[in-house]
Amino acid sequence: MNVDSILLLAKPGEIADYVMDLWSPGGLVEQNHRDGGLVHQIVQKFARLPRIFFDASDQRLEWTHFSPWWSAIQLADYENPTIRDLRYLHEIYHAATMPYARGMNGATMAARNAQNEREASTFSEMAIYLELPELRSQSFEHPIFMDRFLFTSSGDGKTPNERLFERWRHEPDVVFQELLYARLGVVLASDDEVDPNDPQIVWLRRYPEQGDIWNGVWAERHRQVDNAMVNLRDRCESMGRVEAAKRHLDWLMSPEISEGSDIPFRREAEAFRTTFDALIASYDRAMEVTDQKAVRHR
Repeated sequence: MNVDSILLLAKPGEIADYVMDLWSPGGLVEQNHRDGGLVHQIVQKFARLPRIFFDASDQRLEWTHFSPWWSAIQLADYENPTIRDLRYLHEIYHAATMPYARGMNGATMAARNAQNEREASTFSEMAIYLELPELRSQSFEHPIFMDRFLFTSSGDGKTPNERLFERWRHEPDVVFQELLYARLGVVLASDDEVDPNDPQIVWLRRYPEQGDIWNGVWAERHRQVDNAMVNLRDRCESMGRVEAAKRHLDWLMSPEISEGSDIPFRREAEAFRTTFDALIASYDRAMEVTDQKAVRHR
């Protein structure tokens, strides 16, 4: 975390206003937030607790560090502003919907975080295109998994699946779960049930291995994060949001957590990034075979 960039916001209104300014000006996500749509609802949940916004001090290490877990959102940039909006939606959804508890054992933590990841990914990679149909043409140039649901089986990739859009309008909760389990079905499928050369399948199927590695990395210190977040929540009630926020940031940058670094939990960041690079390499190879190019932040 670049210490000169850290912005600590405590009050719900200032958090919501700051997020509004993060969206691409005049974009669909900004408009949905302004109009009180699904994006607005997620941001309102996000603003229930104080939040930290920051620029990375080491982009490589911090990009795959799960900072929304401890209430911090890394600022990002992409050539395509819509993809940047989607990145922010993903991270904000994580923080807005993460439940916390003291003394959580490793198995419970793993299950909780896996579910939070499934929901955040289903929201930012799938459901958002039902909420904002025009967003798809503005985002990724390459095919994405959600295209299999957005369009009919005609194969032209252009004819909208009007029935699905209609169902989203009337039963979004059920459709969201259907999308989540369609995605999970690919993740958990046996090798002979999927195309190993499909880059979108390769991308999704990295999650079990990635999750197992991540759980191992955090085996010793995951309780510190949950305890700190419970403290933040409780102190907002007992001493006010501003003081609670200051104490949370002090904890995050304390020698106990930073260990002389400007990256909280640097050990975990380094350990996970090393293995993440290998997982991403397999996805890049699958993209190259199909003459596609993966999108990266700047």
